[in-house]
Amino acid sequence: MGFLGGGTPENVTSGGDANSKQVSSPDEGSAVKPCTCDPNVTMSPQMKADIDAVNQKLDAAIANNQRNYDAKVANYAKKNWPHDANITDTKAHGDALKQRKQELNDKINECACHGDGLMHLANVVYNEAGSHSMNAKTAVAYAYMNRTKGNPRAPVSASEISHYKSIGTRAQGVNDSTAGLFAKNMTESIEAACRRLRDKDPTKNDPTNGSTHWVSPDALPRSTNGCGKDFFAKDGRCFPTWTDADYEPGVVETLAEGVPSGEFIFYNGVRY
Repeated sequence: MGFLGGGTPENVTSGGDANSKQVSSPDEGSAVKPCTCDPNVTMSPQMKADIDAVNQKLDAAIANNQRNYDAKVANYAKKNWPHDANITDTKAHGDALKQRKQELNDKINECACHGDGLMHLANVVYNEAGSHSMNAKTAVAYAYMNRTKGNPRAPVSASEISHYKSIGTRAQGVNDSTAGLFAKNMTESIEAACRRLRDKDPTKNDPTNGSTHWVSPDALPRSTNGCGKDFFAKDGRCFPTWTDADYEPGVVETLAEGVPSGEFIFYNGVRY
């Protein structure tokens, strides 16, 4: 999990044993509507600085792409070459970066009434399911809020969410080649967090049935060479022992609708 064995945004593969049906936003068809607020009012100076750091990275990627495009256009004109895919692809990449930045900031503004809690929860979702589907992101948002008893706070320790980074820290590693994908995955993570925070009846709508823990089986170590302390071999992977009913008698396993079992398995009844 963010609790041992959780998914991460990088290098994840998923099984295909679940259907592709999408989990609807819990506010669809209800009286709960998006809340447009000013993050400059609802968020702390540190959170605004973190968001600014992301925008600075995106702006740098956009500016670098524009310089690259301008240089190519000038070179082609000098050589009297017609524009080709090299030119059009560079322009399309720049346009996509601008769109991704706009979508990210629009989503923040749409959900900013939830304050810092929005970004804390979105950071957890990105950390655990950043490259996964909206179904998976939404399920993680619900499970983490179950874990914190409805408090959208940042994790308190690595034992709660492993390898956790805030959006500002993650922004430090963003470069020209990763900026667009980062913005897309963060926008979706904010949307998943917003879905959960808007939900007026999370118990009814929870796709994880109250789960507080999760693992991403495809990201777990293979059991070929044996599993270490506090892990056991299952389905060719090393699962944490708290997922085993023989070790954790009250544990209940849940598959979220539309989330393949190789992608995430959720658990309730874990003692810690």
